[in-house]
Amino acid sequence: MSFEKASKNLLNSSEGGLDPVNADFFVFDRFTLCISQRQLLRGEEPIHLTPKVFDCLVYLVQRAGRLVAKEELMEGVWPDSFVEEANLTRNIHILRKVLGQTDDHLFIETVPTIGYRFVADVRSEVPAGGSENNLPEPDPDQATIGSVAVFPSAASSSFDVPGKGRSVFNGVLFAVVILMVASVVIGAAWFLGGGVARTLKPETVSGQALLEYKQGKMLVERRYPGDYPKALEHFEKAIELDPAYASAYAGKADVKVVTFWGSAKHQDISEARTAVRKAIDIDPLNSYARTIHCRILTTYDWDHKAAEAECRRAVEIDPNDHEAQKELAFLLNSLGREEEAIAAIDRAIAAAPTSFNKRSKGLILYHSRRYDEAIAMFEQVDATDSEFKETTRWLMRAYQMKGDNQKTLEYYIRLMEQGGAGSEEIEKLKADIESDGWRALLEHMTGNARLRTIFQAGTFARLGDADEAFEVLGEMETRKAILLIT
Repeated sequence: MSFEKASKNLLNSSEGGLDPVNADFFVFDRFTLCISQRQLLRGEEPIHLTPKVFDCLVYLVQRAGRLVAKEELMEGVWPDSFVEEANLTRNIHILRKVLGQTDDHLFIETVPTIGYRFVADVRSEVPAGGSENNLPEPDPDQATIGSVAVFPSAASSSFDVPGKGRSVFNGVLFAVVILMVASVVIGAAWFLGGGVARTLKPETVSGQALLEYKQGKMLVERRYPGDYPKALEHFEKAIELDPAYASAYAGKADVKVVTFWGSAKHQDISEARTAVRKAIDIDPLNSYARTIHCRILTTYDWDHKAAEAECRRAVEIDPNDHEAQKELAFLLNSLGREEEAIAAIDRAIAAAPTSFNKRSKGLILYHSRRYDEAIAMFEQVDATDSEFKETTRWLMRAYQMKGDNQKTLEYYIRLMEQGGAGSEEIEKLKADIESDGWRALLEHMTGNARLRTIFQAGTFARLGDADEAFEVLGEMETRKAILLIT
């Protein structure tokens, strides 16, 4: 046993109550947990949980108030299987959403790097001759369809909930209710693309608002020129249709941050802050909102400690959120934590192998001075998505950093053509290079941008003009330019 694992076990034992409470019914807050029937009720409403999510809840509730190490919880829920920790994190995320956990109303507390503690007040009823099993098996008389338990008919069984008016549920009717709930969850998960059971109901009850949001999100993730203004229109329409739609506010904040990088108008950041705070107020467990908040803290406030906490919270809420993993990767890279950054961006690509995520890995490799690997990644994106024109710019920059002038010129000309440059302008540049050498290319690069960036500063430095280089850096600091910190 490792020292770390031994320490966690010792910490658990020091809290007392090592044995789980052997009861059939547990009541906490508005909920009743019936282990023998494998059911969770909110009041008298049955709540559908997949088997392993239910098992996680049982394991924690039976040990309410005690710190349960991640290893112990995984061994208890998956005793005969090897699973990734992300599966456990995902189940905890689902439980928090189902229970309605907020910052002010906790059910499951995270103890960083160690485990979890169920902190709600729990009342239990110990059955006569109760089973010693921590996670009882389903009733063998139950038929199972997927993860939905179908209970016997009223002729053979009834479901009696103590302390809740002794309500008796007809078995057949109960099965129909469960199937209806399951169908809503599965349908919403498919349409929202947010994973199974992010909540028991969609974030919005407005179908039109949902459609507007999905269209805006598609444009944001595609990232073609001109997509952001259109995306903003969709997000604002979604908010107009449903003023309590957290993800639509997060989408608006996303667009406003990216818009600022091109406009340098601080009003854009002000609007982004307002929108992301509104999103978090509506839904503190919205990983999209937490991700955009992390981006603002990183790229505008330069508060890296707070940014990392927010990024990690987003990832903990939803480990499969590729945007959260990507944002964390960029933050870690800016802090010089290269291997952690590569691991995070690889998780983003595994969750969503998009051109933008792959190009993002190229950027991280570039900023880590791993230029050959960066070029290989950029060329892969370029070969599969030629419409993603920003890749050309980064290929040019990577070859420039390698000192390959011929390749730099090749991609610079391609960039000029993509920007609408005519053949005369391109031929003049070639003639200038033939006459004055590669210095002519550098000089052309310094004047070919509306907003001067770190690359213009570096080019001026290579030309020996330190004063101009520092002037560019000063301009970037004033407008909070993103590349100054990445």
